[in-house]
Amino acid sequence: MKTVILAFSNDKDQYLEMINRERKTIFKTLQNHHDRGYIRVHKEESTSIEDIFQLFNRYDQIAIFHYGGHANGTHLQLETGAGESQLANAVGLAQLLGQQKELKLVFLNGCATLNQVELLLSSGVRAVIATSAAIDDRMATEFAEQFYNALVGQSTIEKAFEVAKAFIATRYGQSKEINLYRDISWERKPAAAKNEIAWGLYTNENSREVLGWKLPETPCESVIIRGSAVSYTDSVQVNTQLIETLFTEVARHSIEVGYLLEAYKKSKRMDIRMVRQAIIDSLPIPVGEQLRRLFAGTGIDVDRLRQLVLTYNTIIELLCFTMVSQLWEAKFKNPGTLIADHYLVQLKSFFALNADNYRKFNYVKLIEAIAGIFKENKIKPFVEELSMVEESLQAKDEFYNAYRFMEEMKLEIIEEQVKASEIESFCVQADEHLGTVLKKLAFIVKYKLTTIKLIEIINPRHKKPKFLHKWVLLDRITAGILDEQVLYDSFTDNDSVILLKSVDNVAEYLSFSPFIIDENALTRNQNSKLFYYTYQDISSGNDCYYYKFIDNEEEKLIVSETKYPQVKEQFEEFKENMK
Repeated sequence: MKTVILAFSNDKDQYLEMINRERKTIFKTLQNHHDRGYIRVHKEESTSIEDIFQLFNRYDQIAIFHYGGHANGTHLQLETGAGESQLANAVGLAQLLGQQKELKLVFLNGCATLNQVELLLSSGVRAVIATSAAIDDRMATEFAEQFYNALVGQSTIEKAFEVAKAFIATRYGQSKEINLYRDISWERKPAAAKNEIAWGLYTNENSREVLGWKLPETPCESVIIRGSAVSYTDSVQVNTQLIETLFTEVARHSIEVGYLLEAYKKSKRMDIRMVRQAIIDSLPIPVGEQLRRLFAGTGIDVDRLRQLVLTYNTIIELLCFTMVSQLWEAKFKNPGTLIADHYLVQLKSFFALNADNYRKFNYVKLIEAIAGIFKENKIKPFVEELSMVEESLQAKDEFYNAYRFMEEMKLEIIEEQVKASEIESFCVQADEHLGTVLKKLAFIVKYKLTTIKLIEIINPRHKKPKFLHKWVLLDRITAGILDEQVLYDSFTDNDSVILLKSVDNVAEYLSFSPFIIDENALTRNQNSKLFYYTYQDISSGNDCYYYKFIDNEEEKLIVSETKYPQVKEQFEEFKENMK
């Protein structure tokens, strides 16, 4: 079994505050793979020279060796049994590490370890992550957290490194201030140059294939079946099977679709057009619009494959924003809500999305992390059925496999790796897996997505006040959307997209601001124009937040200090609240 060795060391005189966090969060991140028998993870807290040699004698398939602590170009600082510092010479360690035939990566997370790279590579190590300059203790921990978080998400070594690098660049920008060094000598050496990341990924020319290595994930590393002969049959039209799959499931949660199902059972005749329309109209507009586009097409090509994946991603993002919005609400109402470090890693990944990586972000992992926060703090999810989704992921049932397929296919499309000969097979597989995902998530039709544009207080003398809501119900997409006015005894959030459990009671609602916004609510225009949050851009020095239009993800809305500053302020309040 492939083994990951996590070795850490500290110094009682020059104590690194973040080492304990780095050890715990990386182990927690890898723990699911460990528990499921995919890999073995061993963590060593106060590592000595003897410990390292014993570990390499004990395990014969060590794939990754990670070191966190003080270091320099010639030594790693380890500890003795008495807690004193001891220096491990890089030459001896390189000889030991070079003998490990299964070793894929050595990660030296200390100051200025670049001078050890040539020694390691010449000794036979395939890949090394090392630093070219002094690194800050907190920054080092966050870089490692993001690297392993990406690695367990089935990123390759190279992709995981790029994710971690992008995180540091996004979070810290051009700031390279160092408050606590991981350098043995503790001399005030300069940090990385402006616009330069201290970490580098190094290989020999003859071992570059290791950059494509991923953590093993049995029973198979990929859910996508390649080289398959599966195809659509002549007797069943494209979309028909997916529509039939959704019909029964959506009918369980929608009264109108339920009536249609009962009528079909009596007559034994189904008008596929009516069923298709009823399913689309029962769903929130972001999802309904993507299904409408999917059902409108009959071609079997890469565009259909993209639409299948886009439909999946749209509903997953919607449910993720539900969880994120409730987490902010819970933290606001109870500042004592605890967020463990390994969950905070996922949130920080979300905060650090940028133009280069946002399309690849795995929203399901963020849903899982927030579900864990809710469990530990005894918070009941606003969308109660999401607890069943987490159970499916843990049980690795058909929904889990479907989710994995759609995430893998998303990356295939983004990286333009789909071969023409595979398109029909991939479409057939994606149809089946999307059906599984939508069946599991069909409960979303019970909830009403609504834009609240304006709330007026109706307060006659000596009478209980009423609240007139100008709103747009975000469903029934084929019928078109319409501004309406509704009177209630209570009020919701103004200028917001909200989720209701029932249109009869607005007292129980969840606001999506600032993760989903309706520009027409902000401009007071008629109808609706919905945008999903995508990423933050700090490169210009003026923090901007980018949103994608749900009808066309290429159309962007940029929120800044000058355009919709109230939305930008909300997002920054959210990030501050999550610390």
